[in-house]
Order: sequence, then C-alpha cells, then structure tokens
Amino acid sequence: MLFDLDGTLISTRGAGMRAFYRALRSVFDLSVDREVIRPDGKTDPMIAKEMLAYFDLANRWCEETREAFFSSYLGCLEEEMRWAREQGLIRILPGVSALLEMLSRQPDFCMGLVTGNLEKGARIKLETAELIRYFRFGGYGSDSEDRTMLTRIGIRRGAQLIAPATVEASFVIGDTPLDILHGHAAGAAVIAVAGARYRRKDLAPHNPDLLVCDLTPAESIVRFMRSGLS
Repeated sequence: MLFDLDGTLISTRGAGMRAFYRALRSVFDLSVDREVIRPDGKTDPMIAKEMLAYFDLANRWCEETREAFFSSYLGCLEEEMRWAREQGLIRILPGVSALLEMLSRQPDFCMGLVTGNLEKGARIKLETAELIRYFRFGGYGSDSEDRTMLTRIGIRRGAQLIAPATVEASFVIGDTPLDILHGHAAGAAVIAVAGARYRRKDLAPHNPDLLVCDLTPAESIVRFMRSGLS
C-alpha cells in the first residue's frame, strides 16, 4: 500500500506552499502572494522549477541554488507546520485514521508513501500530524522528479522490506489525476479519493480501479484490495 500525502492523508491548509513562497523570497528574491502554478500531484523539484520558469528564472536553477532553496524550504516548512498545528489547521482526512489502524493490524499488508514531497518534508508533515508511525518506506520527490519512477522506487522498497515474501499486488491511494496516471504507469492498482480540489467527475475519466468520496468505511477499502488478490 502506497499512500499519497497531501490531500489524501492530511490537509495542511497550504502550509507547504507557504513554505515554498518563503523559500523563493529568501533564495531568489521572488515575492509570490497567489497560486501561479498547479502543484497537485507534482514533485517538489518540479514545482520549484515550474515556479522559476513562470518568472523567467529557469536559468537560475542549478545544484547550488537547488540545495539552498530546499534547505530554506524545509526550515520554513517546520515553522509553517508548527504554526498550523497551533492554529488547529492540520486535519487528518475522513477515514484515514481508521484505515491506517486497520491495515497496521493486517500481517499481509505493508504501508508506505508515494509522494512528490521530499522525504524530509514528508516526515515533517507526518510527524506534525502524528501519523509517521504507520509508514515504513516510500518513494519521494527527493528520489526522482518523475512520479512514475518514484512510485516504482516505493514499490521496490516495500518489496525489499517484506522479502523473501512475494508481493502479490501493489496499490496506490491518491487524490489527483496524476496519482492515477503514474500509479497505473508504475503497475499499481489505484484507489482515487475525491476531495476539495478534484471531484468524482474530475477523477473518473482517468479510470481509477476504485473511486471513493473518502476512505470510509475502512472495511470496504480493505475488502476491495483483498478482492484484487483473490
């Protein structure tokens, strides 16, 4: 099981993008006060490069500025997540806690992440939401800018973790069309969760294996996955 993070497990009310904007100001002297690109389903490196391209600064992206930018971003993210928690803005999405708890008790399921977040960024978010204990591996934006590739990396890490047992099936749970596209491209079945940004009508044309409004009840999600193994 590979879970997307933002919009699937938790809502941070924009903490990640606020951290991005602060890092852009710190490293590139760019002031951004509105959404200039759609970040949904993209990796952190891709988001950063698209933002710079929007402001005609793509030539400023190099190893040195990349390192400086993500160092600034991760520091800002810790601050933004701490503030969001203090303000009561961090929300675990419907059905998530029950599903994670149920899957954690299933000996034949292994849970990981598939997210465009940098690995450290993902950990900051999950630690703040107190969900980190459920996840033993993952594929991250720090592994690859390509979402299909990082999904494959996540599947491979999960397979290595449970070896010598055989992986019978891989599942991706996400909330955007890109989660569906790249999950299928990586060879996984995809459960799409409609949310605030993408509704059922937006996700259905991309042919997820299961389309739900949220992850309740947990029993029905587990039943679907088990049906795919039989």
